[in-house]
Amino acid sequence: LRTAFPNVIRFVCCAGIIYLSYLLCGWIVLGPYHEKFRSLDTGSECLFSLINGDDMFPTFKNMKQKSRLVWIFSRVYIYSFVSLFIYMILSLFITLITDTYYTIKQQQQSGAPTSELQKFLSECTDLPKSGVYRLDKNSCFLNCCISRCRKRHERLTSEA
Repeated sequence: LRTAFPNVIRFVCCAGIIYLSYLLCGWIVLGPYHEKFRSLDTGSECLFSLINGDDMFPTFKNMKQKSRLVWIFSRVYIYSFVSLFIYMILSLFITLITDTYYTIKQQQQSGAPTSELQKFLSECTDLPKSGVYRLDKNSCFLNCCISRCRKRHERLTSEA
């Protein structure tokens, strides 16, 4: 779960944004026509119960027949919400967890993946004492300052 946690958090944020979008849309458009969408609390309860398999017929039956356009919108709204959340988002969540499980299982069987630094170090055959990694004496821009300070210090100590 620790490996899947960042992906799960990203997924939950995206799913939460989609859920809140549906909730606000239902509250604004269907609120005046349906008692289950009169407030954000009851609208959220209605959508959550639809995700968990509540019967859609009572939700449709309680719709006031004031406008044909609102009636059509309510059908499209409910069907798209149920299809999106039950068939797509919940399936993606299950896929996310199982993919992480198989990735960890593969890593345990074949060994942990190596980082870029580990790959570079495994390709490099020179030892640190070989001298390949040493720089020239005058390559540092501070060397001139350091050598002047040393000469001055030596001159002052020799005069004293």
